[in-house]
Amino acid sequence: MMGAPKDNKYNQVWTHEDARERFLKALKYSETDDNCLHLADAIKVTGIPYSTYDYLAEKHKDLGLIKKDTKMEVLLRINKGTLDGDYPPAPGIWRMKQLGETDKQEINQNITSNELTVTVKRMDK
Repeated sequence: MMGAPKDNKYNQVWTHEDARERFLKALKYSETDDNCLHLADAIKVTGIPYSTYDYLAEKHKDLGLIKKDTKMEVLLRINKGTLDGDYPPAPGIWRMKQLGETDKQEINQNITSNELTVTVKRMDK
């Protein structure tokens, strides 16, 4: 079994200030770069490992909000690109759902002797 590579950053500690600066860098990237079509694209420019990014977003409320804003910037780009015809609809819809959009319906069926009653209620997140 090999040891960790020399000069690795496996045990690097991220201060809140440094993490916040990098989260804002991801947000800026998601706002300005048309090639940013996934949250992972924005995270990559920060230099923070993906799992650490999620951990920090959960640990610090303000970082979680920045992460949410970053996801929304990506979602807005995908929505606009799909509506403008730049992206095919099916992958666009799939990406939107991956980023948290929902299209859920609740269907209730009641059957009595000779009568069927169906009610459909749209559930928005």
